Amino acid sequence: MINSMTGFGRASGVLSSRYHVAVTAKSVNHRFLEVSVRLPEFFWELESGVRAIASETFTRGKLDISIRVQRTSQPEYSVRINTQIANAVIPQLRAIGEELGVASTFSGGDLLRVPDLLQVEAVDAEVQDDERDALSAIVREAFAQLSAMRAREGESLRTDISARLATIRKFQEELASHREEIRRELLASFQQRVQEIASAAGVEVGEERIAQEVVMQVEKGDIAEELTRLTHHIEQTQKAIDGKEPAGKKLDFLSQEMLREINTMGSKSRAAALRTLVVELKTEVERIREQVQNVE
Repeated sequence: MINSMTGFGRASGVLSSRYHVAVTAKSVNHRFLEVSVRLPEFFWELESGVRAIASETFTRGKLDISIRVQRTSQPEYSVRINTQIANAVIPQLRAIGEELGVASTFSGGDLLRVPDLLQVEAVDAEVQDDERDALSAIVREAFAQLSAMRAREGESLRTDISARLATIRKFQEELASHREEIRRELLASFQQRVQEIASAAGVEVGEERIAQEVVMQVEKGDIAEELTRLTHHIEQTQKAIDGKEPAGKKLDFLSQEMLREINTMGSKSRAAALRTLVVELKTEVERIREQVQNVE
Protein backbone atom coordinates (compact mmCIF):
# COMPACT_ATOMS: atom_id res chain seq x y z
CA MET A 1 0.00 0.00 0.00
CA ILE A 2 1.09 3.58 -0.54
CA ASN A 3 1.66 6.21 2.14
CA SER A 4 0.89 9.90 2.13
CA MET A 5 3.60 12.39 3.03
CA THR A 6 1.28 14.40 5.29
CA GLY A 7 0.94 13.51 8.95
CA PHE A 8 1.48 14.39 12.61
CA GLY A 9 2.77 12.50 15.64
CA ARG A 10 3.43 13.28 19.29
CA ALA A 11 4.99 11.43 22.22
CA SER A 12 6.42 12.33 25.62
CA GLY A 13 8.15 10.66 28.49
CA VAL A 14 10.88 10.71 31.14
CA LEU A 15 14.51 10.35 30.11
CA SER A 16 15.86 10.16 33.64
CA SER A 17 15.51 11.85 36.98
CA ARG A 18 16.92 14.96 35.28
CA TYR A 19 14.74 15.39 32.17
CA HIS A 20 11.24 15.04 30.78
CA VAL A 21 10.78 15.47 27.02
CA ALA A 22 7.90 16.05 24.60
CA VAL A 23 8.47 15.20 20.93
CA THR A 24 6.25 16.44 18.07
CA ALA A 25 6.78 15.48 14.44
CA LYS A 26 4.87 16.71 11.41
CA SER A 27 5.47 16.21 7.70
CA VAL A 28 4.27 17.59 4.38
CA ASN A 29 4.99 16.60 0.79
CA HIS A 30 8.44 17.19 -0.68
CA ARG A 31 10.44 15.74 -3.56
CA PHE A 32 13.07 14.33 -1.19
CA LEU A 33 13.50 13.73 2.54
CA GLU A 34 14.26 17.02 4.29
CA VAL A 35 14.58 16.84 8.09
CA SER A 36 14.52 19.82 10.44
CA VAL A 37 15.29 19.19 14.15
CA ARG A 38 14.80 21.70 16.97
CA LEU A 39 16.56 20.90 20.25
CA PRO A 40 17.70 22.85 23.32
CA GLU A 41 21.34 23.87 23.17
CA PHE A 42 22.38 21.38 25.86
CA PHE A 43 20.89 18.53 23.73
CA TRP A 44 22.47 19.48 20.39
CA GLU A 45 24.74 16.44 20.49
CA LEU A 46 21.66 14.21 20.08
CA GLU A 47 20.56 15.75 16.77
CA SER A 48 22.47 13.29 14.57
CA GLY A 49 20.77 10.35 16.27
CA VAL A 50 17.32 11.84 15.71
CA ARG A 51 18.13 12.45 12.03
CA ALA A 52 19.33 8.86 11.66
CA ILE A 53 16.02 7.51 13.01
CA ALA A 54 14.12 9.78 10.59
CA SER A 55 16.14 8.46 7.64
CA GLU A 56 15.44 4.88 8.72
CA THR A 57 11.70 5.52 8.99
CA PHE A 58 10.87 7.77 6.03
CA THR A 59 12.02 8.14 2.41
CA ARG A 60 10.32 11.37 1.30
CA GLY A 61 8.67 14.43 2.82
CA LYS A 62 9.58 17.61 4.63
CA LEU A 63 9.82 16.50 8.27
CA ASP A 64 9.78 19.01 11.14
CA ILE A 65 10.78 17.57 14.55
CA SER A 66 10.51 19.60 17.75
CA ILE A 67 11.91 18.26 21.04
CA ARG A 68 11.08 20.22 24.19
CA VAL A 69 13.01 19.36 27.33
CA GLN A 70 11.91 20.12 30.88
CA ARG A 71 14.35 19.82 33.78
CA THR A 72 12.96 17.75 36.61
CA SER A 73 15.89 18.44 38.98
CA GLN A 74 18.04 21.48 39.57
CA PRO A 75 21.41 21.41 37.81
CA GLU A 76 24.67 22.58 39.33
CA TYR A 77 25.55 26.20 38.63
CA SER A 78 28.78 27.93 37.79
CA VAL A 79 29.07 31.43 39.30
CA ARG A 80 31.75 33.75 37.96
CA ILE A 81 32.49 37.40 38.61
CA ASN A 82 33.71 39.32 35.59
CA THR A 83 36.84 40.83 37.14
CA GLN A 84 37.50 43.11 34.18
CA ILE A 85 34.15 44.84 34.70
CA ALA A 86 34.61 44.87 38.48
CA ASN A 87 38.10 46.45 38.27
CA ALA A 88 36.79 49.12 35.92
CA VAL A 89 33.49 49.94 37.67
CA ILE A 90 34.17 49.66 41.43
CA PRO A 91 36.91 52.34 41.64
CA GLN A 92 34.75 54.75 39.71
CA LEU A 93 31.77 54.08 41.97
CA ARG A 94 33.93 54.73 45.04
CA ALA A 95 35.27 57.93 43.58
CA ILE A 96 31.78 59.19 42.80
CA GLY A 97 30.56 58.16 46.26
CA GLU A 98 33.40 60.03 48.02
CA GLU A 99 32.84 63.08 45.87
CA LEU A 100 29.14 63.12 46.76
CA GLY A 101 29.67 62.05 50.33
CA VAL A 102 27.68 58.84 50.01
CA ALA A 103 30.50 56.30 49.76
CA SER A 104 29.31 54.41 52.82
CA THR A 105 25.86 53.80 51.32
CA PHE A 106 27.09 51.52 48.50
CA SER A 107 26.48 47.78 49.04
CA GLY A 108 26.92 44.48 47.25
CA GLY A 109 23.34 44.74 46.01
CA ASP A 110 24.29 47.87 44.10
CA LEU A 111 27.09 45.97 42.36
CA LEU A 112 24.71 43.22 41.30
CA ARG A 113 22.83 45.78 39.24
CA VAL A 114 25.88 46.29 37.04
CA PRO A 115 25.20 44.42 33.75
CA ASP A 116 27.29 41.26 33.18
CA LEU A 117 29.24 41.68 36.42
CA LEU A 118 27.94 38.42 37.84
CA GLN A 119 27.61 35.48 35.42
CA VAL A 120 25.61 32.45 36.54
CA GLU A 121 25.39 29.46 34.18
CA ALA A 122 23.91 26.00 34.56
CA VAL A 123 26.52 23.24 34.38
CA ASP A 124 24.97 20.52 32.24
CA ALA A 125 26.50 17.11 32.74
CA GLU A 126 27.07 14.89 29.73
CA VAL A 127 23.99 13.08 28.40
CA GLN A 128 24.05 9.49 29.60
CA ASP A 129 23.57 6.41 27.38
CA ASP A 130 20.30 5.47 29.07
CA GLU A 131 19.00 8.99 28.39
CA ARG A 132 19.97 8.66 24.72
CA ASP A 133 18.14 5.33 24.51
CA ALA A 134 15.06 6.77 26.21
CA LEU A 135 14.97 9.72 23.80
CA SER A 136 15.32 7.38 20.81
CA ALA A 137 12.36 5.34 22.05
CA ILE A 138 10.18 8.44 22.48
CA VAL A 139 11.17 9.75 19.03
CA ARG A 140 10.29 6.38 17.48
CA GLU A 141 6.91 6.47 19.23
CA ALA A 142 6.18 9.91 17.75
CA PHE A 143 7.29 8.65 14.33
CA ALA A 144 5.01 5.61 14.69
CA GLN A 145 2.02 7.91 15.19
CA LEU A 146 3.13 10.02 12.23
CA SER A 147 3.53 6.90 10.06
CA ALA A 148 0.08 5.64 11.07
CA MET A 149 -1.51 8.91 9.97
CA ARG A 150 0.44 8.84 6.70
CA ALA A 151 -0.73 5.26 6.12
CA ARG A 152 -4.40 6.15 6.71
CA GLU A 153 -4.24 9.03 4.28
CA GLY A 154 -2.28 6.82 1.87
CA GLU A 155 -5.13 4.32 1.87
CA SER A 156 -7.54 7.11 0.91
CA LEU A 157 -5.20 8.11 -1.92
CA ARG A 158 -4.97 4.49 -3.09
CA THR A 159 -8.77 4.19 -3.17
CA ASP A 160 -9.09 7.41 -5.16
CA ILE A 161 -6.35 6.49 -7.64
CA SER A 162 -7.79 2.98 -8.12
CA ALA A 163 -11.20 4.45 -8.91
CA ARG A 164 -9.67 6.81 -11.47
CA LEU A 165 -7.72 3.96 -13.06
CA ALA A 166 -11.00 2.06 -13.48
CA THR A 167 -12.48 5.11 -15.23
CA ILE A 168 -9.40 5.37 -17.46
CA ARG A 169 -9.76 1.69 -18.43
CA LYS A 170 -13.37 2.28 -19.38
CA PHE A 171 -12.47 5.24 -21.59
CA GLN A 172 -9.58 3.28 -23.06
CA GLU A 173 -11.87 0.38 -24.03
CA GLU A 174 -14.31 2.82 -25.59
CA LEU A 175 -11.43 4.42 -27.48
CA ALA A 176 -10.28 1.01 -28.75
CA SER A 177 -13.78 0.31 -30.03
CA HIS A 178 -13.48 3.44 -32.25
CA ARG A 179 -10.16 2.35 -33.71
CA GLU A 180 -11.55 1.00 -37.01
CA GLU A 181 -13.76 4.07 -37.35
CA ILE A 182 -10.68 6.28 -36.94
CA ARG A 183 -8.76 4.23 -39.53
CA ARG A 184 -11.59 4.61 -42.05
CA GLU A 185 -11.69 8.33 -41.41
CA LEU A 186 -7.93 8.60 -41.91
CA LEU A 187 -8.14 6.52 -45.09
CA ALA A 188 -10.80 8.73 -46.64
CA SER A 189 -9.03 11.90 -45.55
CA PHE A 190 -5.64 10.86 -46.96
CA GLN A 191 -7.14 9.62 -50.26
CA GLN A 192 -8.86 12.95 -50.74
CA ARG A 193 -5.75 14.87 -49.77
CA VAL A 194 -3.47 12.97 -52.18
CA GLN A 195 -5.91 13.49 -55.03
CA GLU A 196 -6.15 17.22 -54.26
CA ILE A 197 -2.35 17.58 -54.24
CA ALA A 198 -1.98 15.64 -57.50
CA SER A 199 -4.70 17.73 -59.12
CA ALA A 200 -3.16 21.00 -57.94
CA ALA A 201 0.25 19.90 -59.25
CA GLY A 202 -1.25 18.90 -62.61
CA VAL A 203 0.10 15.36 -62.49
CA GLU A 204 -1.52 11.95 -62.67
CA VAL A 205 -0.77 9.50 -59.90
CA GLY A 206 -1.58 5.85 -60.35
CA GLU A 207 -4.15 4.27 -58.11
CA GLU A 208 -1.60 1.75 -56.85
CA ARG A 209 0.80 4.53 -55.86
CA ILE A 210 -1.97 6.43 -54.14
CA ALA A 211 -2.98 3.29 -52.27
CA GLN A 212 0.59 2.74 -51.06
CA GLU A 213 0.94 6.29 -49.74
CA VAL A 214 -2.47 6.21 -48.11
CA VAL A 215 -1.75 2.88 -46.37
CA MET A 216 1.55 4.23 -45.02
CA GLN A 217 -0.11 7.34 -43.64
CA VAL A 218 -2.98 5.36 -42.12
CA GLU A 219 -0.48 3.06 -40.36
CA LYS A 220 1.28 6.10 -38.93
CA GLY A 221 -2.04 7.45 -37.71
CA ASP A 222 -3.13 4.18 -36.08
CA ILE A 223 -3.48 4.39 -32.28
CA ALA A 224 -2.91 0.68 -31.57
CA GLU A 225 0.61 1.17 -30.17
CA GLU A 226 -0.47 4.03 -27.92
CA LEU A 227 -3.38 1.96 -26.60
CA THR A 228 -1.00 -0.94 -25.85
CA ARG A 229 1.46 1.30 -24.01
CA LEU A 230 -1.37 3.01 -22.12
CA THR A 231 -2.60 -0.41 -20.97
CA HIS A 232 0.89 -1.24 -19.72
CA HIS A 233 1.17 2.06 -17.81
CA ILE A 234 -2.22 1.50 -16.19
CA GLU A 235 -1.18 -1.98 -15.04
CA GLN A 236 2.12 -0.67 -13.66
CA THR A 237 0.32 2.11 -11.80
CA GLN A 238 -2.06 -0.38 -10.21
CA LYS A 239 0.85 -2.60 -9.14
CA ALA A 240 2.67 0.39 -7.67
CA ILE A 241 -0.24 1.52 -5.49
CA ASP A 242 -0.87 -2.06 -4.33
CA GLY A 243 2.80 -2.72 -3.55
CA LYS A 244 4.63 -2.29 -0.26
CA GLU A 245 7.52 -0.13 -1.47
CA PRO A 246 7.43 3.70 -1.63
CA ALA A 247 6.06 4.51 -5.09
CA GLY A 248 5.62 8.29 -5.26
CA LYS A 249 8.34 8.98 -7.82
CA LYS A 250 7.36 5.98 -9.94
CA LEU A 251 3.70 7.04 -9.95
CA ASP A 252 4.67 10.55 -11.00
CA PHE A 253 6.67 9.14 -13.92
CA LEU A 254 3.85 6.77 -14.98
CA SER A 255 1.27 9.56 -14.92
CA GLN A 256 3.49 11.64 -17.21
CA GLU A 257 3.86 8.68 -19.59
CA MET A 258 0.10 8.13 -19.68
CA LEU A 259 -0.41 11.78 -20.56
CA ARG A 260 2.15 11.49 -23.34
CA GLU A 261 0.38 8.52 -24.92
CA ILE A 262 -3.01 10.22 -24.64
CA ASN A 263 -1.73 13.43 -26.24
CA THR A 264 -0.20 11.41 -29.09
CA MET A 265 -3.54 9.72 -29.76
CA GLY A 266 -5.29 13.06 -29.72
CA SER A 267 -2.92 14.45 -32.34
CA LYS A 268 -3.58 11.58 -34.76
CA SER A 269 -7.24 12.21 -35.55
CA ARG A 270 -9.78 14.99 -35.72
CA ALA A 271 -12.69 12.66 -35.04
CA ALA A 272 -15.06 14.19 -32.50
CA ALA A 273 -15.51 10.88 -30.66
CA LEU A 274 -11.76 10.47 -30.19
CA ARG A 275 -11.18 14.05 -29.09
CA THR A 276 -13.94 13.82 -26.49
CA LEU A 277 -12.48 10.62 -25.04
CA VAL A 278 -8.97 12.10 -25.07
CA VAL A 279 -10.17 15.08 -23.02
CA GLU A 280 -11.83 12.76 -20.51
CA LEU A 281 -8.69 10.61 -20.26
CA LYS A 282 -6.44 13.63 -19.75
CA THR A 283 -8.73 14.94 -17.01
CA GLU A 284 -8.54 11.68 -15.06
CA VAL A 285 -4.76 11.33 -15.47
CA GLU A 286 -4.20 14.94 -14.40
CA ARG A 287 -6.17 14.26 -11.24
CA ILE A 288 -4.06 11.17 -10.55
CA ARG A 289 -0.93 13.23 -11.09
CA GLU A 290 -2.14 15.79 -8.54
CA GLN A 291 -2.75 13.05 -6.00
CA VAL A 292 0.60 11.31 -6.43
CA GLN A 293 2.43 14.53 -5.53
CA ASN A 294 1.58 13.65 -1.93
CA VAL A 295 2.57 9.96 -2.17
CA GLU A 296 5.78 8.90 -0.43
